[in-house]
Amino acid sequence: MQTVPQANKAYAIRALLLVFAAVAPLLSILLIGAHLAVAFVPLFVSHLLLLYPTLVANCQWWGPVMTRFRTAEREVWLTIDDGPSPTDTLKILEILKTFDAKATFFVIGERAEKYPHLITEILAQGHALANHTHAHPSWSFWCLGPRRIAREIAACAETLRTTAERPAIYFRAPAGMKNFFVHSALAHRGLLLIGWTVRGLDTIGRDPLRVAERVEKDVVPGAIILLHEGKRTKREADFNPRCVELILQRLTARDYRFVIPNPEHLL
Repeated sequence: MQTVPQANKAYAIRALLLVFAAVAPLLSILLIGAHLAVAFVPLFVSHLLLLYPTLVANCQWWGPVMTRFRTAEREVWLTIDDGPSPTDTLKILEILKTFDAKATFFVIGERAEKYPHLITEILAQGHALANHTHAHPSWSFWCLGPRRIAREIAACAETLRTTAERPAIYFRAPAGMKNFFVHSALAHRGLLLIGWTVRGLDTIGRDPLRVAERVEKDVVPGAIILLHEGKRTKREADFNPRCVELILQRLTARDYRFVIPNPEHLL
């Protein structure tokens, strides 16, 4: 996990942002007499500084975000969002088995409740589960208040009650966007916020080969790879499983192993 200096730095930045946001209105009032346009500058800058760590994925100004893990081997962590999917999950599990690869499935609570047999199968095959909110409010999660954010995280956490040997201790925000209230809600449940090192952009792409090429180009040992499931295209009904298969083929040929890292190795 992050070192104490890294965590302290993140929380120091968070404190400074909040202090500046509180002081900015006073500065604007003081500057009104000088020039009206100038008076709005502190407010504009403070809002910009609050939005940046919220909307920019992997930004650590609000708190720690794990974006890679420490390893001396050619290892990567494959993470798959938005499941479980009745069209994709079993196919992806079969592909993973073929390559002797392990993955973590960041699942949506509502879908986990709807397809419990897929959750059982993920665990039965030695993979891990992680929290990706209960309803996946991708367009609004970044601006939700503390109670709604806590409910989204808590409801999914309750759905994903797993064994003590394999607890669901990771969380990823929808689209990677998180606001000021997320870290406190995660701390309350002992969850770690997971970002990524490289993503295939498979939610907007249409060509599995392009997705695989993008991941292969940027991958390094200790990388966290972000993929998704449940998307279909006109040309590729098995779009997401095909992306997974191509990435496994290419990285296995380069002697990479797909593992689930220990929490203490996360950075």
